Amino acid sequence: MLPLTSVSEARCGVNKTLEREWIEGTHRVTIMWSSILAVSAIFAAIFLESSAELKGHLKPLGSHQDPVGGIPVTGKFPSPWVFYQEFVLPGKPLVMKKVLEKDNIPAYRLWTDDYLRKNFGQTDVEVEMGKKERRSDGGLKNMTFSKFLHLYQTEDIYQVFDITQDMKKDLNLPLSLQCGGFQNLQETVVLWFSSGGTKSHLHRDMLDNINCLLDGKKEIIFIDKKYEKLVMADGWVQEGGYSMVDVESVDMTKFPQLQNVPYNRITISKGDCIFIPFKWFHYVDSKPGRNMAVNFWFHHLPWFNSSDCEGVDPYQNSSVPLSSVKTPDPDSETRMLFLQLFGDIKSFYKRSFGDYIQREIPSITPRDVESLKEVFSIFDVNGNNVLTWDELMTIDIASAMDKFPELFEKILLNVTDGSDLNGELGEDPEPIILQEEESQHEEVQRANEDQSSKVKTPDDLEKEKLIEIADDGNLVMEEEPVRNHHEEL
Repeated sequence: MLPLTSVSEARCGVNKTLEREWIEGTHRVTIMWSSILAVSAIFAAIFLESSAELKGHLKPLGSHQDPVGGIPVTGKFPSPWVFYQEFVLPGKPLVMKKVLEKDNIPAYRLWTDDYLRKNFGQTDVEVEMGKKERRSDGGLKNMTFSKFLHLYQTEDIYQVFDITQDMKKDLNLPLSLQCGGFQNLQETVVLWFSSGGTKSHLHRDMLDNINCLLDGKKEIIFIDKKYEKLVMADGWVQEGGYSMVDVESVDMTKFPQLQNVPYNRITISKGDCIFIPFKWFHYVDSKPGRNMAVNFWFHHLPWFNSSDCEGVDPYQNSSVPLSSVKTPDPDSETRMLFLQLFGDIKSFYKRSFGDYIQREIPSITPRDVESLKEVFSIFDVNGNNVLTWDELMTIDIASAMDKFPELFEKILLNVTDGSDLNGELGEDPEPIILQEEESQHEEVQRANEDQSSKVKTPDDLEKEKLIEIADDGNLVMEEEPVRNHHEEL
């Protein structure tokens, strides 16, 4: 048995040994954590350095490069023919400056808060909660127009809803949409109303539209539809047609392809209208202050029916009340979606009809091509194996869909989700003209020539005259000046 002093000394030795080992262990841990932190700091520095090299990283959309110019600007609504030929058909935006000052659209002068409260105060409207668009979690709320007018200057809300029938009495159809087929394709008119400061997603729409600003100021970033592969490469939500990119702080590590995307930046003010072509990408930033706009939405017109414009003055906007314009029925809407497949092809022939659709839509099978021959027969009412646009605008799409529902589901899904835009970057492809079958008889050729003549204006000289002078010299190419991204516009 050890003496107590020995036990005490032994315990003291053990304690010193444990203390030394604890100190040494703590030192080793400290060194280890220091090494980890040092390595982490190196990686963080490398990441920050590489991120700093990404132009526009964590900055507002459009900071990655200077905007390109070239958006046309005019001082009036173009005539329907000029509007179709120069802008709708090629899919090019158009800014129309101060047209509401001259045009007969009563809402531009009438729609003060007091007038809206007095005339439409009990109308139920949809209101978005939060001024930065949030499609993923909704945020829509219903309230009366009066309540919105009471709240919108102080609350973080904005109004977006389809114009009601009684509100249409204060709106006329713009001159550019009054004939040629446009007037039959009006889908809806939407009112956007806030105290400013609203921001949309970067998105695209499957309808053409003219956006008219009744009050306020908006800045719009435009991206040509031909750059869809770059825009849709990362974070694209197919259902809804919008990008998940934060437009106020673009993370270029998550959206690297956006660095390579050219864009236009334009500003519109009270009294201006702008044509936004379908499938063009755009982001809308409404500047602070009372901000009110109406969108005239219409299906993309694949063929202009000039005979429908007899009696329309191409230089003077006549009063065509919006309430008199019929909304397209479901068959008409489906027909127009189907016809989007064909772009500006001049004629359709039975032999190549199915082959063309198969080239456009990868999911179409050889069996579907056989079905498309029967579809062609349903459309070809006169049995001459030729379809022209004046026939196609009235095809019996419902009968064809009833007989081949799965086939048309493939076709319409392809059109509405935008997957048919598979061209390479660069110039838009040349229009395709399907060739006539060699075996067709002279009678069919004469029928085609007769039909083709209907595609032209009744008087070719008059058409050329309209294109030359309808804008009366106001149509110019103008670049929006480059501005500081934080400058008030």
